[in-house]
Amino acid sequence: MPHRKNKLEVQQKFGVILREAINARYGQTISSTRLSDEFNLRAVGTTTISRQTALKWLKGEAFPDPGRLRVLAEWLNLDLNEIFKSQVYRTFNESKLPHGEG
Repeated sequence: MPHRKNKLEVQQKFGVILREAINARYGQTISSTRLSDEFNLRAVGTTTISRQTALKWLKGEAFPDPGRLRVLAEWLNLDLNEIFKSQVYRTFNESKLPHGEG
């Protein structure tokens, strides 16, 4: 199941990048409650999030939808290319393999 593996990898990488961005912005890690509160203040054009959603993002167990990702990217200066780089590269290389390989 390469797609499930790629999805999990992207989620985990997102969690790492999110935690690093928060640390750079606030000089420390923040709680899921604070993340959800801060996000919800900025959630123009998308829906707000719960503390549980924030916790899943921080732990790399979930990935935001495009509207929420846009809010996070603008707020925390997330590099979206960094999040997807390894997954896109691998998908491209796997598409060049003959069927049954990779």
